[in-house]
Parts: sequence; structure tokens; C-alpha cells
Amino acid sequence: MTDSTLGRVLLTLRGVQWILGTKGDPYALLLRAAGDDRAELGRRVRERGPLYWSSAEAWVTADHTVVAAALADARLTPRPPGTGAPPEVPDGEPAPWDVPALGEALPLAGLPAALDREEYERLRAVSAPVLGGPALRRRLGPAVRAYRHRASAVGECFDLMDDVVRPATVDASRVLLGVPEDRAERFAELCGDLAGVFDATLCPPRLDTARRYRAALPELLSLLAESAGAKEPRRTRGTEATQATRETREKPGTPGSPGPLGILGAPEDVLTLSALLALVGADAAATLTGNAVALLLDHPDQWRALCEDPGLAPAAVAETLRHSPPVRLHRLYARQDLDLAGTRVPRGEEVVLLTEAAGHDPRRHEDPDRFDVHRPAHDRHALPEDGHAGALVGPAVRLAAEAALRALAAEIPGLTRNGEVLRRLRSPLTGGLFRFPAARQGNVRR
Repeated sequence: MTDSTLGRVLLTLRGVQWILGTKGDPYALLLRAAGDDRAELGRRVRERGPLYWSSAEAWVTADHTVVAAALADARLTPRPPGTGAPPEVPDGEPAPWDVPALGEALPLAGLPAALDREEYERLRAVSAPVLGGPALRRRLGPAVRAYRHRASAVGECFDLMDDVVRPATVDASRVLLGVPEDRAERFAELCGDLAGVFDATLCPPRLDTARRYRAALPELLSLLAESAGAKEPRRTRGTEATQATRETREKPGTPGSPGPLGILGAPEDVLTLSALLALVGADAAATLTGNAVALLLDHPDQWRALCEDPGLAPAAVAETLRHSPPVRLHRLYARQDLDLAGTRVPRGEEVVLLTEAAGHDPRRHEDPDRFDVHRPAHDRHALPEDGHAGALVGPAVRLAAEAALRALAAEIPGLTRNGEVLRRLRSPLTGGLFRFPAARQGNVRR
């Protein structure tokens, strides 16, 4: 697809989302990601019942009980129906009214964001020796030191995301993935170029952003393949799942020692896991950390409590996951006709689970809009992770956020906001943080 054709398609798809939002459909407004109050939109979704049909052509729910049941239902899978082979493109310029789907216009080859449920579960079992909770806990100390190193180097005024959280998170990912030190700078640049790529599976990006994704994604996959010992990027099983172009491969750099994922065996599994960690996990960890710090600074007593007791960091992470998670919704597809919340969902139809809104369901959480690190664990009602990407990257994301909070509380107890916190445009899925102006005041390093 030429740039002019791609630009027209992206603009048309974005226009459709915008028009649907004007009709008052709360899910369509969430897709539009134009600054609407997400908590209010979640309430409006719940008012429409436990499951409703959106004008965006999907079943939508913000009911905590229904969301939890759907996430655990083996009949629902992240992989859309009919994916695998690339779509056939007719010769010539398509008619103006013939607009392809977003995944066809911008396939994002190699992004393993929508595999089959069984594939995620298999990879979770395979990766447990490295990515499971017990294995990752051994990395907490080094991770805290890495974040403290970044935090100790900032001046009086700085950007929390650009100067501390994002570079420390990306470098920790690089070490875990076995990317050699001499490729660290390029790895960080590619991760920066691909920030928000997960959102581009749901919301059409601008043309310049789409160009950047198309250039950076194959190069990053090739770099990960070299580090994983794979001969070429894997043909990923899922939507956006064609083989990454080999023409964009870089010349191999100085080989480094295999990363911790190397013990898992099959290079193709290592590459899929590496892509998930680099493209989904690192961005989610940075967003989760930024969300947690923003909420804590909004509640100074809770920030002070964390500074006095770093052991509150896991509770702060868990409460942030309930209140403002780094992935706001999940899209699943019915593999067969099924009943969900008393509604018949035909085979092949999309079911959207608004996990962020479910965390604010008053029927499951007491005073749900209140952020409270002291909230009892039984009142958080964590949602299941089986069968989607969160099962693989979730433990690493939580560990990184915990390490960052411990480091910031120790190094910059006088942390304050120094301006408006900005989020990426067209980011309905992650709400990724773009800028976090901050300052350190009256700090005495502990």
C-alpha cells in the first residue's frame, strides 16, 4: 500500500471512529480517545447492562463479574477469526468506498499481540523458569539499583518518564532479552520509535506514525532474532501475523552472551517472548509506573507512607492496576456460539472487556474511584490473566513498577509534579504517558 493510499485509509477509519463517537456510544467515545472522562464512560457502559452491542460492532462490558468470566472462558480468544494468511489485495486502486480493516491496512507484521489463547498459555508454561513470579523476584534488587542510578542523576527539574522511568525500563528489558551492550543505543531508539504500537491495533495512527512503525518493527524483530539465536523473525501465529521483511535486517553487531531467555530452548519461542516484552511489556511497565506515581502524588499522605515504608510498593502497584491499569481493555473473539451474561454471542463476534472500568465497578469494589494503597487485598478482586499477553508480561511489568517506586521513594522523597502530565494521542488501549514534568524539592537521600 502506497503512502497516499495508506494515509487515505487511516484518515477514513479515524473519521468513522469519530462519527460513531458523536452518536453517544460510550465505547465508541473510548475508541476516539479524545479526552473524554473514562470513569464516566465506564459508568455509562454499565448503565447499558452487563453486555451491550456497540455501534463499533462489538459486544462491550464493564461489569467486573462478566469481565472476569469472559477472561477465563476458553471459548473466547484474542485471535480474530480468519487470521493467519495475509489478505488478498486486488489489483489497482480500490474504490473510495472499499476501505480495508485497520489490521489489513497496517498489518504490523510480527507484533504478537493477538495469538490464540492456547499459545499464550503454552508460552507462559515454557517461560515460567525465567518470567514466572518466583524467578523474577530474584531480579528485584538489581532492578531497584538500576532505577536509583537513573533517579540519582537528575537535576532539580526533569521529566520523570524521559529521564528516569523509560530509559531504566528499556535497559532492563535489553538485559533480560540478551541484546548486546553495543546495540543498546539502537535498541532504545527502536523502542522509542515503536512507543504506542499496541494502540495502533485498535486506533488508526497518523500517517507519519504508521510510517515509523513500519520501518522500526522489522528492524527491532531482526535485532531480537539475532539476540535470540533465531535465523529469521518467526511467522507469528495471530493477527498482524506475517513474516517480518528480511530486507530491513541490520548487519549483526558484536554478539553478546545469550540473555536469560536463552535457557528456554526453541529460538522461535524466545523471539515471540522477546517481542512481547519489548513491544508490550516495557511500555506497559513504564505506563504503570507513571500512573502509580501520578496517583501517589495526588495523595501526598500515601506518597509519604511509601517513602517511609518501601514495603508498600507492591500494594501501590496492585492498587494502580485496579484503578489505572496500563492496558485498559481486552478484545476477545467467540470461537463458537456462546451465552455470556444472558446474551447470545454468535461465533466470530468481538467481545470487548473494559478492564479499567471493571476496576471501578461499585458492585465489586468499595468506594471504587478512591485510590488507596491501604485498600484490603480482597477488595481489589484481581482479574485473571490466563489466555492473553498479560499472562506472559504481567509479572515482569509489576516487578519493574515495584522496583521503580522503591527507587524513587528512596532517591527523591521530595518528588513533585512540575507541570501537566501528558498522554499520547490516539491511545485508547494503553493511555501511554508522554510527558511527566517533575522536580525534586528538599531532598535528603536516604
